[in-house]
Amino acid sequence: MAVPGWISLTLLLLLRLNTELSLGQMNFTEMDELLAEPIRDLPQLELWLRGSKQHQDEANPYVQWFLHRSGTPLHILTYEENHDWLEDPFGRDNLVVVMSLSQLISNRGVAAPSQRAGVFFYILEDQTQDLTDEEQIQLENSCRQLWMLHKIYNRFVLSKDSLWIYDPFKHRDSVFGRLVRYFGEETLNKLLFHDMAGYPMRIQMFKSVYTRPEMDPSTGQLLGVTGPDFLVAQMLSNRLNFTMHLQQPDKNYFGERSANGSYNGAIGSIMNDGLDICLTGFFVKDYLVQEYMDFTVAVYDDELCIYVPKASRIPQSILPIFAVGYDIWLGFILAAFVCALVWMALRIVNLKLEIVRPDEPENLVRQALAIVVDTWVVWVRVNLSHLPSSYAERMFIGSLCLVSVIFGAIFESSLATVYIHPLYYKDINTMQELDDSGLKVVYKYTSMADDLFFSETSPLFASLNKKLSWNRDLHADVIDDVARNGGKAGVSRYTSLMLESSRFMLLQKIWVVPECPKYYTISYVMPRNSPWEDAINALLLRLSNAGLIVKWIQDEKSRVDIKMRLSILEANANSELVRVLTIGDLQLAFYVVIGGNLLAFLGFFAEHFWKRLLN
Repeated sequence: MAVPGWISLTLLLLLRLNTELSLGQMNFTEMDELLAEPIRDLPQLELWLRGSKQHQDEANPYVQWFLHRSGTPLHILTYEENHDWLEDPFGRDNLVVVMSLSQLISNRGVAAPSQRAGVFFYILEDQTQDLTDEEQIQLENSCRQLWMLHKIYNRFVLSKDSLWIYDPFKHRDSVFGRLVRYFGEETLNKLLFHDMAGYPMRIQMFKSVYTRPEMDPSTGQLLGVTGPDFLVAQMLSNRLNFTMHLQQPDKNYFGERSANGSYNGAIGSIMNDGLDICLTGFFVKDYLVQEYMDFTVAVYDDELCIYVPKASRIPQSILPIFAVGYDIWLGFILAAFVCALVWMALRIVNLKLEIVRPDEPENLVRQALAIVVDTWVVWVRVNLSHLPSSYAERMFIGSLCLVSVIFGAIFESSLATVYIHPLYYKDINTMQELDDSGLKVVYKYTSMADDLFFSETSPLFASLNKKLSWNRDLHADVIDDVARNGGKAGVSRYTSLMLESSRFMLLQKIWVVPECPKYYTISYVMPRNSPWEDAINALLLRLSNAGLIVKWIQDEKSRVDIKMRLSILEANANSELVRVLTIGDLQLAFYVVIGGNLLAFLGFFAEHFWKRLLN
């Protein structure tokens, strides 16, 4: 039985349509496997179609997948192929762009993004077959150019049968960077940075608390770096497998903002693409360059403290007065008068009971004065010339002797101590005392002082903020100047004082005010949206959680402590073991004798004047 032609044609068309649908479904399944991971965490996609070929682009299978299978919010836009592409270089847009292979290779217009943070999907609409070797080389060169200019890597090239990515760490002969197939395993920031294959990283490390560059004194060139920060750098290099290219330390250290808005130092190098990461710790704060610079995760913390000249030493002539505290002196004096009152009360009771029969019972004032004098005689451990006839009073005098022995032991031991270990006047311990002292506060780095004392916080901080003084010489040793010349205060990190200037505290030359005005978290810095940002942050977190960074810092502190203790032992060994007192140490005793003689003369004249007045 013959089949009509139109029926045969219909069956043929249905079969072809079914085949195409089956193939499309199969392609969609493959696309699910390849594209699900790259778009998993993207909040939104922008789908850009060519304005002159919009309908043709809409029919592309990849476009259809993004429209119907991606599950990500889409914003559909059109563009003209020959027009310039305007974008925010600091943006984080995620784009799906339909274009031709030739346009993508040209690195012009939409094919030449400058933002690092975005994810880009390029659909090659004109490809009827997979990329040839020659096309791969051309596309690879264009990707390498973008990588060298802007460090852009998060790009997916969607050809007919494959997904291609640019791996900046694989080698093509002796050159870094190669176009490779993508199989949907992980996002690129996780896939590519497990092993950077010895890629050269420009790293800057300048002198700081935990970073000590070693320079050639003749040429001024960098020889090496030591310190906990360098140990972190070595661990990053080993685990991520990159090669450290240590840059010459910038003479401006962290960097300062000039009048025209530009920066020098490490900040300026980052803004001018002069380094890939700075592994010297920065305070986490606003440097007004947030569009150019990012912080890593926190690696440690520190305080900004004020150091002042150590209070002057108490002169030997009055040193015994300060041998004990004011409370002991006050207790010693008040207790003597209280004991004299108790003795007077006993005497009055004895007189009332007629236990004591005084020669002059009517003159109680004279007896009271005699009791006060006898109390002080016993109080300073001197023997009485005669004892009262009452046994109650004698027992009371015996208790006074015991108390005077206790006080005397305290005074003698304290006096011996202060002659061996010198005493100093009261140091500055609070911000209020610092303000009252009138000392100007000197700093070298603007990052230390721009928010040290917020004037709006309190009148005290407003007053201290007016006392800040900027020393523009970054190589000046402010701590040494304060220790030697005094007359000013300085600002420094607490750890820096403990590690680098402990000798000044050991020699009692400077004093750190216990009340520190600022606390900071400290991180490393890198260019904003750096490709290796996630990999470095993840490894830094692992080092921190494992306690390695804290251990390296404690090792550094232990080395300084051991060095200081050896210096103390050596100084003690070279010094005299016995402190020999001189006549200068006994000045106060002569002053007391002179004062006593003056009081005796005054008493003598007062007695004779009183007798003449009575006569």
